[in-house]
Amino acid sequence: MTKYIYDKNSFDNALEVSNYPWGFRLKTKRRTWIETNKTKGDRVCFCTLNPKTNKWCAVKKSTYNAVDVLFIDENEHIKSIGLWKYGTTEIDLESFLSKIDYNSLNLLQKKQIERIKAVNKVMEKVSFKVEKVSEYNLSDPKDLERMKQDNNSEETKAREEEQNKVKAQITSAINNTYNQAIIKNNLN
Repeated sequence: MTKYIYDKNSFDNALEVSNYPWGFRLKTKRRTWIETNKTKGDRVCFCTLNPKTNKWCAVKKSTYNAVDVLFIDENEHIKSIGLWKYGTTEIDLESFLSKIDYNSLNLLQKKQIERIKAVNKVMEKVSFKVEKVSEYNLSDPKDLERMKQDNNSEETKAREEEQNKVKAQITSAINNTYNQAIIKNNLN
């Protein structure tokens, strides 16, 4: 049975395993915890004790997710489950929330979940269209020169300006939706 672990947020209160393998013959201790950053999200951190010197090794850190939660699986191994900041679907979010105890998450983790919900809600109404503008042979010096000229053309600058306006509107809509959710759920 899977057991989810919350509030392990520093080296001092980390989840500790006493018989972690070190090489082929030795055993040591390993501490695992979740580091939460206000703007970046969560990441899993772990540190092992060198059994030869009895000193803790350097902390190893994973890449950031929006939310990470530690759990102990049926084999008594510490693992993590998380939500990626970008491209987390509504199905992924619901699956994650059905496995964990939402009320045991910290405030920043709850805010990250609201951010994902806001992005998903706004992006439902956004459609994309990819258009071929030009084609270049990057091995041909003449085509490279033409590409440089095209990148500085008025048409390209107008297209980029329009894209920046659309991106700003999407960002504004996400931020407004997120801020409303934060107030509605008393997460401020």
